[in-house]
Amino acid sequence: MGQKRKNNIKGLPYSVAITSGKGGVGKSCIALNLAVELAKTGNRVLLVDGDLGLGNVGLLLGIGGEWTIEDALSGRCPVAEAAIEGPEGLVILPAATEGETGFWQTLAVAPAVVEELEVFASGFDVLVIDTGAGIADKTVDLVIAADEALVVVTPEPTAIADAYATLKTLLLHRPDLVAGLLVNMADSAEEAAELHDKFAELASRFLGAEIDNRGYIPLDRYVREAVKRQVPLALTVPPSPAAQELMRLAGDLGGANASVRNIGPGFFTRALTRQADGVD
Repeated sequence: MGQKRKNNIKGLPYSVAITSGKGGVGKSCIALNLAVELAKTGNRVLLVDGDLGLGNVGLLLGIGGEWTIEDALSGRCPVAEAAIEGPEGLVILPAATEGETGFWQTLAVAPAVVEELEVFASGFDVLVIDTGAGIADKTVDLVIAADEALVVVTPEPTAIADAYATLKTLLLHRPDLVAGLLVNMADSAEEAAELHDKFAELASRFLGAEIDNRGYIPLDRYVREAVKRQVPLALTVPPSPAAQELMRLAGDLGGANASVRNIGPGFFTRALTRQADGVD
């Protein structure tokens, strides 16, 4: 973290990685709507679809462009040309949907492209990264490169077990990771609180780690309707119960953190060079 910024990077945004132990827990929907809520409060927000080759953000909005983040990473287009505009001034780097991830395994991202990504990101206050689910190397790289990880879980045994395994893996790679647990599709605040308490106890006893309670998103029929209509839940009027909780979460994350301008290596530098530098 002592490395100096290059002169053309004015400051680096606070980054939050949204991840989960398994698919189907609403991770991408939360990432999108959290980003929209953060943008609604006046933050300059960049939403990065980090589920490379299996992108969902563009599908959730029904939008897309000629280029994707994979094109930018491989040098086929400038980063700015891959970006598309979303609701409330949100800017999105969408991912492809046809499984292209080969350059990631070969670490063929050129230093000039990493620098270009950092310069582009410096124009934002907050980076929200929608990662893939599970513990694949490329997912772990993205999560541990962020300033904070938000682990999404639902109140079902498989989701809880996979979330614990994911947290364990993340902490093995980065013991000082700031992590929070968000319970999605909870029937009640009591159910969510009980799940968090049990999860926090497991993390403390067996991993020696603390995980922040980031609250819960209630089971809400309007979520499915918004997804079908390809309209962010955060834009529904009046706000549904789930939208209200997303608004609260955005306030918690965006309040103090969005004003933080990091001075060390940025998110993209950490995510794209970690393995090349020999860090496990």
